[in-house]
Amino acid sequence: MIPWRLTFTGIRDYRPTLIDLSGVNEHVMITGPNGAGKSTITFCMGAVLYSSKVAIEGLKSRNLSPDQTWKSRITLLFNNSSLMKIDAPRFIEFSLNMVQEPGQPIKKEYWISTGEEMDQWDETIRYSSGDRIYNFSAYRHALQYKYKIDPDLFYLIWYQQEVNQFAVMSPEERFRIFSEMHGIDKTQRDWEESIEKLKDTEESLRYAETNVKIKKQELTLKKRELDHYHDHQQRLNDGAKQYIEALLNLEHSHIKEIEKDKEIQIQLMTDLENCLQKQMEAKVKKDQNEAAKQDLKQSSIQLNLQIQEIENKIITSQNKAKQLREDIVRLEEELSATSAKKNRLTRSEEEVKLDLKALKKQQSKTLEDLKENQEDLKIKKDKFLKEVEVKIKLTHEIEANKELEFKHQECLRTYTSSHIVQETLDHLDMDLEHKKDLKHVLSNQLKELENEQDILRENRMLSSRQIESLKLLKIHQIKAYPLRELIQLDSTAQLQDEKLFNAIKYTIFFNGKEIIPPNDLYHVSLKGIIPDRSITKLPILHLEVKDGLPDVDLPFAMKALWWVEQFFNNQEYTIKNDILIDRMGIRGPQEKEKYILSEKALKARKEKVAALLEEKQKAKDSLEEEIVDNTKKIRHLNSVIQSVKEAEAFMTKEYERLNLKRKLDEVRAEEKNLKSIITVLETSISHFNRLIIEQSSLENILKEEEEIYQEIGQMKERFQFLTQLKASYTEQEKLISKMKTQRDILDDQYDKVSRDIKHVERKIGELQEELDIYSRDLRIFESQKRDAENRIELSQMKLIQYMDELTNLQKIHSSLYQKIISNVKTDSETSIQQMMNKREEGLVKFNHALDEEVDPAAPENYEAVKKEFERLDNECNRTKILLAQDQERTDQLKDHLEKTVNMRVLEIQQRFKSYMAHFQFDGEISWESYEDRQNRTHFKLFIKARKEGHRGVMEDVSVKARGGKVGKGVSGGEESLSSLLFALALLQNLKTSPGFIVLDEFDSALDENRKSKVFDLYVQELQRKLIILTPKSHEETYLNRFKKAFVVHHDPTIPQSKVVGLVKTEESLITQK
Repeated sequence: MIPWRLTFTGIRDYRPTLIDLSGVNEHVMITGPNGAGKSTITFCMGAVLYSSKVAIEGLKSRNLSPDQTWKSRITLLFNNSSLMKIDAPRFIEFSLNMVQEPGQPIKKEYWISTGEEMDQWDETIRYSSGDRIYNFSAYRHALQYKYKIDPDLFYLIWYQQEVNQFAVMSPEERFRIFSEMHGIDKTQRDWEESIEKLKDTEESLRYAETNVKIKKQELTLKKRELDHYHDHQQRLNDGAKQYIEALLNLEHSHIKEIEKDKEIQIQLMTDLENCLQKQMEAKVKKDQNEAAKQDLKQSSIQLNLQIQEIENKIITSQNKAKQLREDIVRLEEELSATSAKKNRLTRSEEEVKLDLKALKKQQSKTLEDLKENQEDLKIKKDKFLKEVEVKIKLTHEIEANKELEFKHQECLRTYTSSHIVQETLDHLDMDLEHKKDLKHVLSNQLKELENEQDILRENRMLSSRQIESLKLLKIHQIKAYPLRELIQLDSTAQLQDEKLFNAIKYTIFFNGKEIIPPNDLYHVSLKGIIPDRSITKLPILHLEVKDGLPDVDLPFAMKALWWVEQFFNNQEYTIKNDILIDRMGIRGPQEKEKYILSEKALKARKEKVAALLEEKQKAKDSLEEEIVDNTKKIRHLNSVIQSVKEAEAFMTKEYERLNLKRKLDEVRAEEKNLKSIITVLETSISHFNRLIIEQSSLENILKEEEEIYQEIGQMKERFQFLTQLKASYTEQEKLISKMKTQRDILDDQYDKVSRDIKHVERKIGELQEELDIYSRDLRIFESQKRDAENRIELSQMKLIQYMDELTNLQKIHSSLYQKIISNVKTDSETSIQQMMNKREEGLVKFNHALDEEVDPAAPENYEAVKKEFERLDNECNRTKILLAQDQERTDQLKDHLEKTVNMRVLEIQQRFKSYMAHFQFDGEISWESYEDRQNRTHFKLFIKARKEGHRGVMEDVSVKARGGKVGKGVSGGEESLSSLLFALALLQNLKTSPGFIVLDEFDSALDENRKSKVFDLYVQELQRKLIILTPKSHEETYLNRFKKAFVVHHDPTIPQSKVVGLVKTEESLITQK
């Protein structure tokens, strides 16, 4: 597991930061002035890996205001490689999210994400404090046992001054760390626990006899508790009996109350039904009276009409009588004027009769002609009105068609036809699908180019089969190299020269004897290659050993170069025309043609890939714009195609619109014709009306002359006629008197009907009052019914409550309940209130007895105390035997502890002496133990050092002069050196060997010479990735030991911290923006 990338945001004064730590065996330096914030980076690593040494609240910026929310995130990405590879995907990222609201504690969430590609996770697990399964304990357990990267357990992170502190810390603290790292603390705890157990056993034996005396006193106490127990049982039974009897009586009483209320409810239902029946009968009577009232009103109206009719007849008879009276008077006057009228005659009597006859015929004909013209006029006017309505309707329809025609013509001028629109839609759909397919192809090409660019940028020119082989070899912990990591084309080579090696350039070399290859690539054992000479270049083949190889890998590269040369010198197997030829056959390129040996080719390919990426991205962006445009066009055309179809359908009905215009012209012609006919008819009617007036005037004159002739002829009969008129007048007077009598009778009948109507109305009012009474009674019955139902419901609730109490009592105190229930007596004469009072009294008494603290096992306790006394005597004897066994075990554990410490100290001392000798120092590691006044055992571990050739006794490096004086002890550089080498010896003695280590202020007190030597010694011994934090500036020789470097800069004026990366080039380190 190798740290690959660290990111954090919201941490102290840092802006969002990403630190690239990638590289399996590439060491990383993080430098910067004191106080810039370098150690904050190690705190972030420890925090995300759940280190107990990191205080999370210390990562919060002090520049945040109290009312501001703090949000931060830390991620640490690991590459699952190196010798300590675990069973997990290639990349594993650990994340920590922190949020602190104002005045609230910090909320934390840990995340573990895994996947074969960076930032493309196949699985993500969230750990939070409230989760039942994925909590913080589960997170720490996964770190320790699954991913093997616990920073505290494996000492992966040495925080500020931790590496250098071994020299200045007390020997006791030094021994504590030493024992934790080697597991001695468990043996030490076992021994200390055995001592404590031995002391406990001695104490148990000392107090055994005292316990016997205490038990005798306890026996007396238990006797008093037994008496109290019997008294409590009596009170418990009395209270329970009273409580149960009251509950049963209440249950019986409420059952009776329920039955009584149900009977009342049934009676109320009967009364309610009777009331409803009476209400219906009263309503029927009221309806009957209403019908009778209507009949009487109808009779009243009829009588009123008859009275009016008689009144009219009386008036008519009175008018006739009056007319008769006037005729009598006039006749009497006419008899004297008849001679005067005769002198005014101009025609003879015969002429008058003939003229009247002819005039009547003319009048009949004139009336018939007039009627006929009037009927024709009415018909023509009705037809004229209909034609006008048709004309208006046709006009409106034609105008609407004109507007629609203009609208649809505009639509067709724009879109031509629905067929063209549909063809355009089909073309756009096909073009859109084609462009989407092209976009998908471009996306895939872009993804492939981006992957290739990442491979080129990280210089990971490995095929999938090579990766498969390297993974297998790492699992078997066999060092392996692809051919391109050992050999390269020289500076004189051309691109085509690499094709010569296509058949073998993907070969895998491994430092082992034999393996089972996972694929058909060449797998060559470096131990099996025995060159006949040492070579680093092959000018003929333009090959040479790869630049910058470590000294340890140089022999392997020379063997690989010699192995390649054999294909061009050997007769049994050779390479010709880029083809491998041997006795078994021929073989072409191992993989798809690609340049991996030439730096020039790789650089050219990088440039080409970058250009292709830019070109493909532009093409993709252009396609996306075209896709958006086509989509908009398709949506628009889909919205208008129906309108185009409607326009086409409208234009196909041109004949219907022409027909409407033709009909309008016909209607207008017919209207004009009707107007002229109506004018002619109205003129004819006016002529006939004038003619009728003239004929009527002539008729009056002729009739007047006829009457004069009649008067002259009837002169004799005038007096006789006068007598008849007087008789008729007398008869009319009698008829008038009779009709007045009939009118009086009808008036009486009308008054009687009016009285009957008032009587019926009073009856209806009485029936309405009766209905109101029934409605009021119904409401009363309903209310009483609801009251009865409420009483039943309340009684049922009480009944259920008492039954529940009895059931609960039976469940909780079943034995007591069964004992009392058989002797309970019911009492039906006691009132419910008295029963409830008894229930409360019994319940209080029962609960007081239950709540009273009484030992239910008092009889058994009395017997148990007696047995306990006998047991204590036996226990005392067994304690003596156990004391002897504990003493023996303690002695064995002490001996084992001393042997273990001596063995581990001896191992560390051998390594420490060897390391110190590299720097011309003598070194010694020793330990001792002693007991203080409280009999507590203390252990000390000493680190002693002195320069080679010096005399005198070696002292611990932590020894200083007392009282603040100077001049005693080792120098600061020697302190730091001895502490670093002791730490290295401790790390080397651990059973685990992780793939990295982080060291803060690793070289702060070392000079340039010692610093480089100590670093090389750490690299050589630990064989893992080193991440060094240092405040110093360094020489180029020391800097060149690191593949990557970062500088931490802090600007106190903002304030803000930032990390600037440095990239190693062939000449020096340059700043990477």
